[in-house]
Amino acid sequence: MSIELRRTKTVLAVIEEIVSQGRTQFRPGDVATVLRDRGEPLGVWEIQGEFSILEAESLIKLDPTTAQYLLDESATRKTS
Repeated sequence: MSIELRRTKTVLAVIEEIVSQGRTQFRPGDVATVLRDRGEPLGVWEIQGEFSILEAESLIKLDPTTAQYLLDESATRKTS
């Protein structure tokens, strides 16, 4: 597995974890906090890049009213 795919899967897994804890919306900083707490820090700019990939694959979407992201649970998991 390439480093890029591993990073994308890691970010998606953290997003799914955040959502499973009852949060419906999230930002790149939320993912950065979880990864930093686990000792796996990524820069917010790197996470934002992963968000762009996940958004292009229709796995997450930006809510323009709140400027936060939502997990598109109806989407097919292409990165699984």
